Amino acid sequence: MFGKSKGDRWDDTIDYLNHYFPCHDLHEPLGDHIESIVPAGQTRNAISKELSLGSRPDGKDDPHYADNTDRRHAMRGLLLCQRVYYSKLWARKTWTLGEQPIPDEWCLGANWKVQSLNHWGHQNEAAIREAIAMFVPIPGATRDDYVAAAKAGMPSGGDAEIAGNLYLSRSIDCCIGKGETCYRGIMAWLLKAGLVSMRWFMKETSPNGEVSLDLLFGKGEVVWPPDRPFKDDSVLPQIAAGYIVHMWLEDTGVGGWNGHWVVSNGDGTICGVNNGPIQKPDEVVAKDYTTHGRLRSQFEGYGGYLVEEKVGERGFLKTPTPKIPLQWGKASLVKFDPETIP
Repeated sequence: MFGKSKGDRWDDTIDYLNHYFPCHDLHEPLGDHIESIVPAGQTRNAISKELSLGSRPDGKDDPHYADNTDRRHAMRGLLLCQRVYYSKLWARKTWTLGEQPIPDEWCLGANWKVQSLNHWGHQNEAAIREAIAMFVPIPGATRDDYVAAAKAGMPSGGDAEIAGNLYLSRSIDCCIGKGETCYRGIMAWLLKAGLVSMRWFMKETSPNGEVSLDLLFGKGEVVWPPDRPFKDDSVLPQIAAGYIVHMWLEDTGVGGWNGHWVVSNGDGTICGVNNGPIQKPDEVVAKDYTTHGRLRSQFEGYGGYLVEEKVGERGFLKTPTPKIPLQWGKASLVKFDPETIP
């Protein structure tokens, strides 16, 4: 049987994506968004050629012909999403701290199509559509879903990365990847909750520093300004459940701005990874992951009084001691509504 022309293959795939994914965070159908990224002409023709699935053994008299056709449309739609959003056409990566992200050429492996087809090629249309759904937010996802995702568990770790992952699906737990930084945990939970899609995640595959994290989250709303000392009798304003909270010490320079990122539970506690560990009679917080650490305790690590290490009585034991006269860190705390991030 004759195969599709490059133009027909492209148009059919775009139509399929627009039909099943008509709207997303950029307020346009998924297929139209891809067309806005991929220029017409040589690039589009080359990618369309990559979407070829080869000849099909069934004919129109086969009772499963229509189902097989829809499954092939879905498979090409998934391949197109992976080919575009995981490539340098869309993906960006921070290479140098403080500078604008550059195109990420390393997420789409040379063998990506074979790997994707080996995994998805024999699955039904519904399963493949669940994979495509990773490239759009979940309709109606809320801040409550975000808290639930954070409390369900930390990013699962291991070698599997989220950026460029060919096997993700909305029908399975997509909260994979290493929680090596606090904001990576925040990003993984956003993806799992459905508040963002893989397109948002791929806007910055290696976030680090103010430039790249502002690209993802925006500037945030000030909760505690750096010119106000955070003393023992200070009271943090209540932050509603599901808000992202970022805290940092102003005078620690470009690298220190990253600070700490957590999710508010709405009751003064937070979920987070890579935390400041706490060991108190009434509060224990592990560095790796917490669902109940106090926001105040984490912020005190930035905005509390400053300490210095002094040599103990025996000359070798150093203990943190408040500076005299007391001095307070110039710490900032801002919040973000995940339902309105860029």
